[in-house]
Order: sequence, then C-alpha cells, then structure tokens
Amino acid sequence: MTARRRIILTGATGLIGSALSLRLTTLGYEVIPFRSRHDGPGDFNHLTGQIDRAVLEGAYAVIHLAGESIAQGWNAAAKERIMASRRDGTLLLARTLAELKHKPEVFISMSGINRYGLHRKEILDETAAVSAEGFLPAVTEAWENATLAATEGGIRTVLLRTSLVLSATGGGLRKMLPAFRLGLGGPIGGGLQHMSWIGLPDLVELIVWALENQTIRGPLNAVAPQPVTQAEFARTLGSVLRRPSFLPMPAWALSLLFGQMGRETILGDLAGHPAVALDGGFRFAKPDLASALRQAIGE
Repeated sequence: MTARRRIILTGATGLIGSALSLRLTTLGYEVIPFRSRHDGPGDFNHLTGQIDRAVLEGAYAVIHLAGESIAQGWNAAAKERIMASRRDGTLLLARTLAELKHKPEVFISMSGINRYGLHRKEILDETAAVSAEGFLPAVTEAWENATLAATEGGIRTVLLRTSLVLSATGGGLRKMLPAFRLGLGGPIGGGLQHMSWIGLPDLVELIVWALENQTIRGPLNAVAPQPVTQAEFARTLGSVLRRPSFLPMPAWALSLLFGQMGRETILGDLAGHPAVALDGGFRFAKPDLASALRQAIGE
C-alpha cells in the first residue's frame, strides 16, 4: 500500500474490533474508531440520528461491527435494544454514506449465520435460502436490509455472516472455558446440533481479504470450512484442554437457565460453509477445530 488509507471502524474496542484494528494498523491503514453513543456528544447515535459526517467524508472504507450484546436475558426491552442497535444504527450509517460527496469504496457490515434461520440440516453456503423465523433471524434480516441504502448508493457492500468466534479473551469460548477446565463440560441438548465457528485470527484475515478484494460483495459466510456437532465441539475442547468432557446438559436445563437466548444460540442447528471465501482464493490458517482451539487458548 503506497499511501495510508483511512478506515472508519465501529465496535473498535470489542473482541473483533480490537484485533482487527491492530491488524489494519500493521498493514499501513489509518484506523479511526467511530463510537456508537446513547448520550452526550459522539460519532453517531441511532436513537437521535446524530452522526459526524465530516469524519466519514473521504474515508476509504467503513467497517461496522457495533451492536448491542446478544448475550443477555431477552426481555422485551433487551430485544428492542438488540434490534434497534443493529437495524437503526446500520441504517443511519448506510444512508449517510450514500449521501456523502466522497463515498467510501466499501462498506463492510456485520451480520450473522442466523440469517439462514435456526434449524437447518443441509450445508449452508451463501446461495442458501434465508429465513426470518425466530428473533435472531429477524434481527439479521433487518440488519442486512439496513445496508441497502449503501448498496443503492453505489458502494460495494459486504455482509459478514459470522458465527461463534473462538477466543479465550472474549465471546462464547471464554464463557465455556472455566467449566471445561474443571472437567465439567460436555454435550448440550443431546449434542447433535451443528455449530459453525471461526478462529479470531482467521476472521480478522477474512475481513481484510474482503476489504482488499474488489470482487467481493453481498453475503460472505465468516465461518470455518469444517462445521461440527455440539458434541464434537465439546469432545474436541476437552481433548485440547486434556480434561474429560462427557457431562451432558439437557435442553430443558439450558432453556431454564437462558430462555429463548439459549434456545436460539446454543441449541441452534446451522452448518455454514464459506463458499465465497474458498472460491475466491481465501485460505484459512486454522480450518480444523482442534488447531483453532489450540491457537485460541494459547497451546
């Protein structure tokens, strides 16, 4: 890269954003964090419609990772916060980018593998039918639809359909590790449901690849090429930690503990396949679960 190009990054302090910001900086990009604020002055506020256009003007790319945490109790207020942060925040960004005099070349927006639904038995590449049945599918539908203003404004738009991101410092794996390290982990809800996953370093490299590859637009499954069942995940994590992993948790117990959030996340059954990435020449450094888990926990 011959000159520094400005990247506007929302969610810059999160698990993915922190790692991505560091990687982009090492590649010579200038990374500008763009904060989502609910009160006071800030870069953008989906509740009021306030947004700092001057910061966005002339940027090479906008990467949008911000959103209310999914990992919380899903009462009515929480559901509205989750939906609004993704739908309204993305719409505010997309509409503003389309109106700029100097538009970014690319808009990369997070989405989720739940765009395909909650329970599917087939392998799901980017050509698979989508669904809005369930809360998370409805959220991802609204999330992706909110980017249409950028697409219609002539901006190359990439929709990152993410899954479980493997990192010992955050996300779902961090929450699992204490129980598994004590030998108290095991299959959940029978363990036959498929899980899509990706290592954090591979996800960061995939985002950079999508940023720099001008032919990539539309849905991009941000998943490793080898989905596993939940039982296989538990067994592999136990093996990597050298701990037993056979204590089951029935579906009813998970539902009692986490309600709808647990049913739609941990009990979901989705086997994503990264066809666009693989066909486009992207190569995963850690395509198998065992190696990705070893990398994530530092072994």
